[in-house]
Parts: sequence; structure tokens; C-alpha cells
Amino acid sequence: MNIRPLKNKVASKQVDKESKSASGIFLMGGSDETPEFGVIAIGPKVTSVKVDDRVYIELGKASVIENSILMIDEDNIIAVVE
Repeated sequence: MNIRPLKNKVASKQVDKESKSASGIFLMGGSDETPEFGVIAIGPKVTSVKVDDRVYIELGKASVIENSILMIDEDNIIAVVE
């Protein structure tokens, strides 16, 4: 399925956050953490993010579409992970 967001919409999908302990054991993020999303498509009026950016979003303002993809307004992106 190809997604082409309109106007200032951003399509994103949750990315798995994993981290390593000092001994090399992989740890999954806890449920109390804000999930991180990867931008998979942007509308023509989006200026603050690009495809493949990782972002934090306001979850209450997102629409879930097929395959666990969230569609949000650009204004509902809280931060870009650098």
C-alpha cells in the first residue's frame, strides 16, 4: 500500500526502541516511555520534517490507518529526534 498524505499531514509508524545494557544485553523500552515514530511519508505542505526522521507526537491527535500507520498533522509533532 502506498500512502500519499495530503496538505500538512504526516504518516508515521512506531519504531522499536532498544538499548543495550553495560553487559551487552538488549533491553526493550518500558511502557511508561513516550513511543518514537518514524516518518514514512509527508504531505506537500510539510516543512519541519522529512521522510526517515524520527519524531515524538501527540498520540491523542493521531488517526490510525491500515498496518498500524498513524496519520497526524504536522502541528502535532512534539519533537524531532536528532
